Amino acid sequence: MRQIADHDQPQRLALTAPTPMLGTDHYIYRRDGRVYVHKVGGGEPVIFLHAVGLSGWTWRHSIDQFAQRFTCYNIDLPGYDRSDTPLRQYSMDDFAQAVLEVVDGLGLERTNIVADHSGSIIAAIMAGKHPKRVHRMVLDGLPYWSRQTGEMIWEKFFLPNYTDTTSYHIPVEPFMTWEQFHEATPNFDREFWAKHEEINQRSRLWHRLSQEANAKFDVEALGPTVRTPTLLVYGDGDPLRRGEEKANNGIRGSELQVVEGAPGPAHMFQPDEFATLSIAFLSGPLKQ
Repeated sequence: MRQIADHDQPQRLALTAPTPMLGTDHYIYRRDGRVYVHKVGGGEPVIFLHAVGLSGWTWRHSIDQFAQRFTCYNIDLPGYDRSDTPLRQYSMDDFAQAVLEVVDGLGLERTNIVADHSGSIIAAIMAGKHPKRVHRMVLDGLPYWSRQTGEMIWEKFFLPNYTDTTSYHIPVEPFMTWEQFHEATPNFDREFWAKHEEINQRSRLWHRLSQEANAKFDVEALGPTVRTPTLLVYGDGDPLRRGEEKANNGIRGSELQVVEGAPGPAHMFQPDEFATLSIAFLSGPLKQ
């Protein structure tokens, strides 16, 4: 990962292999249901936000490195894994409000955020609307599109995946065998497939509705409202790289890094590199 847009290489930290750390499980109670949080580590707070369709499980290969320096709060977003599913459809603003309520429930006045893909949109909404609540952010694969572009992506890339018309009032993603999943997404391993299918057992409709909200959100309009120090990270093979320069220019003072050897989210395919860069950014001096 050695590409940076108009910025100097941040100081890199040498991380030793972390000893697995024991954390604690918590639920924050909201009007729309409980939100699960796993807490681990010690130091300044960092909340972790996964992409829609997954859960806090996605951070399993890197969070222990963060926990050596920070108190990590790993959240399952509403509707996913161990959190309750709300009874109404959520917009991306609704997800951001839910996370803000979780942060309040944890007693945090201000926090850092590490987020993945659509979770990065949620983080950016929080930073734009509540700048005093967010200290710094690391956004892995921020989808930086306009509403018009997002709607085109929704129609062309997302909708064709929803082929099960028998289970709900609208088409949803079908369950897939490992062989079907591997053929469609060869970069992901069997462990990922198993978790994906486990989450789909209860979240297929919620996932489809959340993905539509994600795709149709105007991220380009949001970007200039964000003043929080932000590290933008993209895997070198992530299709969302098409918006990296716009994101870097749109979010004032952001830093951009591209991780080599990561065909998708950097934290999943190059977790050590992602953790090293992220921790250096979160704990280092801010650029003037």
